[in-house]
Amino acid sequence: MFVIDEINRANIAKVFGELITLIEDDKRLGHNNELRVRLPYSGELFGVPPNLYIVGTMNTADRSIALLDLALRRRFSFIELMPNPELAKTIAGVNLAQVLARLNRDISLLLDRDHQIGHSYFMDVKTPDSLHFAWYRRVIPLLQEYFYNDTARLHALLGDAFVEQVELTNVSTKLNELIDSESPRFEIKKLSTTELIEALRTVTRSAS
Repeated sequence: MFVIDEINRANIAKVFGELITLIEDDKRLGHNNELRVRLPYSGELFGVPPNLYIVGTMNTADRSIALLDLALRRRFSFIELMPNPELAKTIAGVNLAQVLARLNRDISLLLDRDHQIGHSYFMDVKTPDSLHFAWYRRVIPLLQEYFYNDTARLHALLGDAFVEQVELTNVSTKLNELIDSESPRFEIKKLSTTELIEALRTVTRSAS
């Protein structure tokens, strides 16, 4: 088995070269349209055996998937792997499966289904402290990237428990003329581990 991670980001011509033809099912060794190429360095003839599996992974949130080479598309079968919340555990009374399911439901509504958060973000969470780390070092940065310069929608997604409105104070007259003082501004709350656990418990209770 040959695994190529993030295959949609690769230069397909450089990765496969002549193999782009040889990996087709009917062009492999032992098949009706078997093909071989002469390797440029050794000069030996080379063909692809029928038992070689090539697995390429892609992230659907990456826009480069739309530019995936058509020659590559017709040589592969595609299997969609969506987030599986049931793989997440319950930590300190927080049902992470419910947290992930609710987040992904709302992300699908605000953006699209391809931006859902994968269960891998919570797979290694085993203690309240590791949950705090995953939340603020993995989940929140990803959501901030999704809603870059759109804190209102980030607030709509996470709610008052995790995002707070910031009031503009002591702004000079000159500066006030150049900023949008009418639109609300929001910031991520810096919660302690205990506060985060309680906030997430509230989320799961309201979702039940």
